[in-house]
Amino acid sequence: MKRLQDLGASSFILDLRDNRGGLVQAGIEIAKLFLNGGDTVIYTVGRDAQYQTNIIAETAPLFTAPVIVLVNKNTASASEIVASALHDNCRAVLVGERTFGKGLIQSVFELHDGSGVVVTIGKYVTPNHMDINSNGIEPDFEKFPAWIEVIKHLSKCHRLQEG
Repeated sequence: MKRLQDLGASSFILDLRDNRGGLVQAGIEIAKLFLNGGDTVIYTVGRDAQYQTNIIAETAPLFTAPVIVLVNKNTASASEIVASALHDNCRAVLVGERTFGKGLIQSVFELHDGSGVVVTIGKYVTPNHMDINSNGIEPDFEKFPAWIEVIKHLSKCHRLQEG
């Protein structure tokens, strides 16, 4: 992507349709490539204080071009973290269908007999404080918008954030 931007790419399309997520940390790192230092990537919340964090981008974005993120009902977990981070920080518009809504943080605890139990220890909440789990993320557009609509939407988003 950096090479494409150096060659003159003025915008990007990130296709997360049918992407069930993968590693959460990888999704967080991908989102950080597009965010300004200090921008929230995702919040984690749980009953135990150790599971309540605000994950933020630490550096300047590698990519500054506008982004369209394609999502559908099968966009889940880490992919929803990427989509919501870019969306809520006014870096991207979302196009398609409401996402799946998998935002639980789960850990496997091994039992003495060698078996294990999966326990939900928290959940992911978007930078705009929306609970992902069971709700999913609503896209900005159902159909692919004209680029002028993308720019208008992102400009309006920035104005709302500024107050």
